[in-house]
Amino acid sequence: MPTEIEILGRIGTAQIIEAMRTVTTAYAEVVRDRMAEDRPRPPAPGSMVYKSERQRRFVMANIKEGKITVPYVRGRGNKMRGSETLNRSYRLDLDGDTVVMTSSASYAPYVVGDQQAQIHQGRWTTARQAADDVRQRGDLQYIVTKVMENI
Repeated sequence: MPTEIEILGRIGTAQIIEAMRTVTTAYAEVVRDRMAEDRPRPPAPGSMVYKSERQRRFVMANIKEGKITVPYVRGRGNKMRGSETLNRSYRLDLDGDTVVMTSSASYAPYVVGDQQAQIHQGRWTTARQAADDVRQRGDLQYIVTKVMENI
């Protein structure tokens, strides 16, 4: 079996770039699949914590005016067609040597992104956490090994 140095000596720059692209894409696909599997439990009653008195007043005023209904029913008053189901909204786009994962769900940054709301912390896995989980499980090393074997 050839060593990594022997393998690298036999491949050119174009092959290295293609291998990097393949590894990056495969890694992103595994992370996306990991996030799509996420089915968190509902938030515990009383887990919503207002960030400020101003936010609390805003919510209470909107409840009083009927703009917010309690208990909340998902989709009521939603003028958009269809649901923004987060788990099925992830898309991967190749941008040069980088794969960018986006979501068509407008609320994704507050649920699985870097702006994750306090109520979702510990329930929803962020994209960064999913990428770290995949790497720690050894999936990234496996992907790299398989790509290098096929060069």
